[in-house]
Amino acid sequence: MIKKEIMKNIVHRIKLSVWVLLVLFVTTSCESWLDVKPKTEEEAERMFSTEEGFKSALAGTYISLSQPELYGRELTFGMVGVLGQEWEKGGTLDQTSSAYSFFLRYRYDETVSKAIVEKVWGEMYKTIANVNTLIEYTDKKRDVLKGNNYEIIRGEALALRAFIHFDLLRLYAEADFSEAAEVSIPYVKEAKPAIAPQYTPADVVELILGDVKDALDLLEKDPIYTGQDVSGEDNGYLANRNFHLNYYAVQGLKARVLAYAKQMDKAAEAALIVIGAQESKNIFPWVKKNDINPSDVTLKDRTFSTEHLFALNTIKLDENIKGYFKETTSPMLPRQAITGGSNYLYDVADYRLKWFDNENGLVNVFSKFWQSDKKTVDGVVLPKRDRMPVIRISEMYYIVAESMKMSDPQGALDKLNLVRKMRGLTEPLTDLNPDAIQQEIQKEYEREFLGEGQLFFYHKRQGTKNIATANAVYKLPMPDLEIDLGERE
Repeated sequence: MIKKEIMKNIVHRIKLSVWVLLVLFVTTSCESWLDVKPKTEEEAERMFSTEEGFKSALAGTYISLSQPELYGRELTFGMVGVLGQEWEKGGTLDQTSSAYSFFLRYRYDETVSKAIVEKVWGEMYKTIANVNTLIEYTDKKRDVLKGNNYEIIRGEALALRAFIHFDLLRLYAEADFSEAAEVSIPYVKEAKPAIAPQYTPADVVELILGDVKDALDLLEKDPIYTGQDVSGEDNGYLANRNFHLNYYAVQGLKARVLAYAKQMDKAAEAALIVIGAQESKNIFPWVKKNDINPSDVTLKDRTFSTEHLFALNTIKLDENIKGYFKETTSPMLPRQAITGGSNYLYDVADYRLKWFDNENGLVNVFSKFWQSDKKTVDGVVLPKRDRMPVIRISEMYYIVAESMKMSDPQGALDKLNLVRKMRGLTEPLTDLNPDAIQQEIQKEYEREFLGEGQLFFYHKRQGTKNIATANAVYKLPMPDLEIDLGERE
């Protein structure tokens, strides 16, 4: 039974208003953008009076998440990447009074770093408010949703609520799932003015998994799960499902949540569902070598996009990385040597070395999120640009390997070796004990998710005391001013 606690320091309110930012109007190309901001309940009623309004609201949520304040920077290669000690120098890291230099030392109390921490909190809860309004209207206006769109839109919205709360939990709470744990973040499920109680981490996980279950039940209508051909239906709305929290992405989220909550056997069960779909349906296929290093650099698949269970279409990603990796004389550099030496990230045969390029006379600049300056060829948008990976198929293999390391070490190595093989590494790992297997899994997190923000969370669930040379502080402070989850008073 979930235990509700009274808020002690922060009162969280949700406004009835809906803020849908930079909403995508649904077209075949999915490239027409419009700024729509219904600010009153009356405007929300009008917006959700049509199916297009629902589609726009859902797309607006994904777009909100792709902004630089969230997964377009801070929750991937920016703040969370720095907290994971992925970067050692370059960019603003070299400025002793910058937010990132303070994040390297886990100095959350400094004005500039505190501002980013509070901005993330506010933007995440504002997005949750939008999602809750969308969820509410799926029932109020169900009659306007045709075919399977009720199940798919509501299922994605529930999954988004779970996904956002989970990352809030990973950022602003201790990884303590005992009954004695202190209350942590609020879990907000209503789109109306209310005091949202805080919950213990274990109770937040229970609420997340409840939303995940409901989402999965609904997303059994998802064409990526049913195999339905939707290429000619609904103006392509149901195409490109890896840009949405589709059925298998939600299974991947479930695996990630359960692993974080130290329920590895259950995490592996969810991960194996995704792996099974890859094997039986040929979805989320491993990237091909020719796509990593094509003759035409504009077609280079820098993020291994075929393997994304879920990615954000971050249309300004090229702008977001400027000054950090691109168009700067001092790009951020990985803490570990890329290759060679005694402690390096990549073997010379590793496909992931292709994430590094030359820029402005500099060598080995991190280029995972670059693409050619050319956005289109003959009016067609290049297909592999502007992608921020959020959940990858490889993570499912790592979760299964971690769950098997004690009971079946060879089985764990088989999972790791398969990923390594698909990264161009032909020499398998052999005869490792469970501790050594875990070390190899950590190395894979360091290599695979560079710039994606997952390393910090890996260390947090492992309880690593020191990351690199820093004494890690894993709980970010909640804002100490009252937070209004819709808009400030």
